[in-house]
Amino acid sequence: MKLTHLIAPLLLAAVLVGCDDLFGSKNDSVTDEIFDAGRQEPGLISEVEYVPLFPFYEVGADGAPFDAPQDVYVGFDEFIYVVDARGLHVLDLSGRPALFVSIPRGGTSVVQDRKLDVYVTAKRDTTLNGRDWVLPVVMHYSGLTTGNPSLTNIIWHPFDDDSRKFNRPDPIETDEQVDFTGVGVINNNRIYVSRRGPINDRTSVILPHNAILEFTVEGQNVQAIGALDPNRESLRSAIYPTDVTTFVHPPQRLSFGSPTENKELILAQSSDPDGPDGPMAPGAPLRFSVLSITTVLTSDGLEYRPDTDKLTITANEGRGDGFLYDEFKFAHPSDITYAADGSNYIFVTDAAKDSLFVFTSAGVEGVAPPPGARSTKPVIVSFGGAGDGSRQFRNPQGVGYYGRIVYVADTGNNRLSRFRLNTDFE
Repeated sequence: MKLTHLIAPLLLAAVLVGCDDLFGSKNDSVTDEIFDAGRQEPGLISEVEYVPLFPFYEVGADGAPFDAPQDVYVGFDEFIYVVDARGLHVLDLSGRPALFVSIPRGGTSVVQDRKLDVYVTAKRDTTLNGRDWVLPVVMHYSGLTTGNPSLTNIIWHPFDDDSRKFNRPDPIETDEQVDFTGVGVINNNRIYVSRRGPINDRTSVILPHNAILEFTVEGQNVQAIGALDPNRESLRSAIYPTDVTTFVHPPQRLSFGSPTENKELILAQSSDPDGPDGPMAPGAPLRFSVLSITTVLTSDGLEYRPDTDKLTITANEGRGDGFLYDEFKFAHPSDITYAADGSNYIFVTDAAKDSLFVFTSAGVEGVAPPPGARSTKPVIVSFGGAGDGSRQFRNPQGVGYYGRIVYVADTGNNRLSRFRLNTDFE
């Protein structure tokens, strides 16, 4: 193929009151020292880690260096999709340019559905009633794989917000402060979109800006997930969402599970809506910034619930040395992806910590130990730190995965970094 030019209620209550009361504190310095000393088998860390794959990709599909790449996704068609300040770059797995689509204000996140259509979040200019507006959009492209790109549809905020279109669809002042921050695909090719903005109170004409929305393939807004509270931090909240992902990712297959399972999601949230260097004052750090949300079909319909399994596992230190639901694990999670190839790892980039975190599907930090290891606990392989070294990042905003390779949109270093678990080479 060639492209051309272009959790139970009691437990939940207990956690919200204080996890230390339920599980005991992990902040005792003596305990930490003991665990640090015996955390891993001698030599294991050097044997199990993500190693860089060179070259890193630094040039976009238009022939110019990447300009602050924001996200990366490797699609069902085995092409790499990167969005930066200039637009959408399509590369083959070797990093060679395949197609470039200019987006005047650049893109912020990208995903591909099972029909090989591509969705990009961005900002777009429009003129209404004699005034120029800059509004958030999700752009739906088709034909990229065949080299005949077409902008099939545009989802606009606020015009495609079901809470606004019959009341007050025209923009109001705060609408330019709204962002679509992430997009994830459901098995039936519907999409989830994470949205953040300054309004959290439900009024007669507007839903809270901070929400996870669901849209049909045709771009119809069918819901804002009401179970996710934008005002009160919990295991089921949506406080300034920074990304959303599902468990539907490449490779292609006949089935991705039951319809209920296919609507499960993972979202990232942050008390600082614009990141560590943003113009809005940050709030108090969030205890849990990355939330796994499950779905259950009841007599009243589909319910979105906290993933209690990933929470309760943190009470068992014999299962691991770090967990997705450790308190204050993240500072500003910027992106999430899932390895649907059977490894089932969850990857999270943290823009404030300049780091990439890796978790098992159970929510334990690390990857499966190598054959013959004495311990069955996952080996922590998260890494990072500010810098331009091969295992460092500056403000990483995106992460993708395909074929056992992890791709990071290293925004501050203007590059697409690539890593592979070294035991995969054996």
